[in-house]
Amino acid sequence: MNDDELRERLSGIDPSAAAPIHPVDGPWAASLLEQIMNTPIQQATPTPQPPGRAVRRTWLWAALGAVVAAGAITAGIVASGDDEQPVASEPIEYALDGAVSMDMCLRVDEYQPTPDVLGLRGTITALDADTATLQVSKWYRGGPADEVVLRVSNVPSPALDGIEFVVGGDYLIAVRDGEVLTCGLSALYSDDLAALYEGWFAG
Repeated sequence: MNDDELRERLSGIDPSAAAPIHPVDGPWAASLLEQIMNTPIQQATPTPQPPGRAVRRTWLWAALGAVVAAGAITAGIVASGDDEQPVASEPIEYALDGAVSMDMCLRVDEYQPTPDVLGLRGTITALDADTATLQVSKWYRGGPADEVVLRVSNVPSPALDGIEFVVGGDYLIAVRDGEVLTCGLSALYSDDLAALYEGWFAG
């Protein structure tokens, strides 16, 4: 079988072989073109997603929202914590009698304080005839007030064992039962007295 015979046989079994062929410039082609041009364009309807995918997406957005909310709450807590300032405690008042004579005192290095004796270091920030106010720089025992007010109205002048209180002066103060201890136990700051304070109030 040659090519011509094969082509003839294939043409015989083609169901469209006998169909009429309309020319592109004929009336049928013109009618078809007019029908196409007058047909409105319709938007394709989106295919609905499976329920499982929608549930997973909803869960994802809910989880993301929870994370964002938690972050905002944490940031608020941190911010409010930064803004808060420590509240200063109320000043503590002690009295200075000054009635003890130095002749009645023991040597300072022989003194052994009882557990109820308090100790502090502070700087005079305000002074008048009745009071001396100290800004506390260290509590050896006691506290935790930032300021201590010494009532000095019972002494001839604002002084401690003959040592005059001055604004800006640095002092070591020992106290028992609300009374400032004298006899050299309270005095201007010195390294020697500070060393005794460290030993007295250790632990």
